Amino acid sequence: MRETPSIAQHCVSTGRDGAPCTAQAGTFGVLHRHAPGAQESRRKGGHATSGTERAGELLPARLQPVVSILEGALGEVHRGELDPRAASAMASLAGALVRAITAGELEERLRALEARGARATGGKASP
Repeated sequence: MRETPSIAQHCVSTGRDGAPCTAQAGTFGVLHRHAPGAQESRRKGGHATSGTERAGELLPARLQPVVSILEGALGEVHRGELDPRAASAMASLAGALVRAITAGELEERLRALEARGARATGGKASP
């Protein structure tokens, strides 16, 4: 009786040095990183699933262009096209902008909650 690849068999792939892989095989008889298409997936990266992508989607629409500009500036500094001091000033200004927008949004939410609380208790919302 033949065992299924996922049970107690070793990966049938070889390493970079040509030696047989010693890891336990996955469902298809190979270690997951040796599966067909795995290298292509690694090369593409997890763009749509990265934490950065998810965090970017949570940003208010007003801040998304700011993040895009800062990402571009990071690349420019790395390539030597932008003075690091200018990039630092940009980051500082962006931080101030984020704090101002965040404070405004929090104030707006607080006022909405106060108004809802006043309506629920029959009282008057504070100015």
